[in-house]
Amino acid sequence: MGIIMEDDMKKVILIYCVLVVTVLLSAQSIFALDISFVVGDVIVERDGKENLAVVGMKLSQGDIIITKNASIAELQYADKSTVRIFENTKVKVAAIQDNQENVSIINGVIKAKISKLQKGETKKVYTPTTVCAVRGTEFFVAVSDSSNSRVNMEEGSLALTNPYGEINVHGDEQATVEVANKPLMDENPKNPELWKNTADKDFILEPQKYAESYEEYLATLEQRSSMQSAEIEKIKQSSPKKKDSKKIEKDMDELENKVAVIADDFFLGDCANAAVDHVLQSYKEKKQEIFDSFNKVKEQADRVVQQQKANYEAIMAIKEAYRKSYEEIKGKHKESIKKIQEEVNKVQ
Repeated sequence: MGIIMEDDMKKVILIYCVLVVTVLLSAQSIFALDISFVVGDVIVERDGKENLAVVGMKLSQGDIIITKNASIAELQYADKSTVRIFENTKVKVAAIQDNQENVSIINGVIKAKISKLQKGETKKVYTPTTVCAVRGTEFFVAVSDSSNSRVNMEEGSLALTNPYGEINVHGDEQATVEVANKPLMDENPKNPELWKNTADKDFILEPQKYAESYEEYLATLEQRSSMQSAEIEKIKQSSPKKKDSKKIEKDMDELENKVAVIADDFFLGDCANAAVDHVLQSYKEKKQEIFDSFNKVKEQADRVVQQQKANYEAIMAIKEAYRKSYEEIKGKHKESIKKIQEEVNKVQ
């Protein structure tokens, strides 16, 4: 009797430990970033409310970190990778799920120091105009008021991609990505803060030109989003009712590539939309011409992001459906093997 109770107690303890580990892992996936360093006036916007940033604060998807004048903050990943946010900068936590821990630079300057990635892990830095696919590296990113972007590499390498093209940037190289243009290498070693100051002055001189570039860029994103919507509908219609695990594995690999493209477009559009908001907030009282030019862009940006978000949510739902189907088939396979073994054991 005592032995049976002892065994039962061991089972209870084991189940409890499994539950604790599951909860901890779940929490880690939700809060994979935290604030590790703060100097000056730093705000975290969450669900429309402003919170004073403090060391140790856990960040979740959608949070926006804002540094004011003479202020700095540093974000830290679970693997000790860091993103240092310099003064007068806005950074958004873009995505923390499926081994992705991504941030978006809405405006300003950051320095990222990323540890070597584990198998299956991705870290990306989005700007309004480009996706920085990180490969374990150290680099600066600057985003001007016009949403043009600048990358200064220090160590390692990364790929810059957007709807217009892709380049690889290596240590001690620089690249710029203007709105509605492909990424280009830049021979000028100008530091990112100086680059941003110059770009912001150019923006003030010709706001209408930059607004027109934005409209062209958003039209490109909208066209891609419409094509992706049609592709998602085809995926829904073409999914056969019966599949084996090998077939689902192949389909899941193909689906993963589509998910990556749709997700990148969504986070580009979301960052671009936030950048338009930043322009409207910054220049409403200072430059009516700039405000008027980008106020027209805002409606287009909202429409594009709504469509992109719908695509993103739809493709993620399809991905989850495939995952569940795969697990169900594998589970039935294991059960069949078990039954066969039981029947074999009955044979004398």
